[in-house]
Amino acid sequence: MTLAPQELDDLYTDLCYRMARAGEAAAPQILARLALLLMHEVGDAARLRVAIAEATEGFPEVVKVESPL
Repeated sequence: MTLAPQELDDLYTDLCYRMARAGEAAAPQILARLALLLMHEVGDAARLRVAIAEATEGFPEVVKVESPL
């Protein structure tokens, strides 16, 4: 199922306002919690791996970390 562009924009706006009210320091924790909740809802590891790769694409590797996967 795909969200309509306006639905996506409304959800993004709601998330931004909620994070703003919680304060900048809480944003990483909120986003991490949201990511885990959505991973649970999606329930498809292959789809999630693709989404993770797409979300991190284009960001420089600033810390060398060995992945266990």
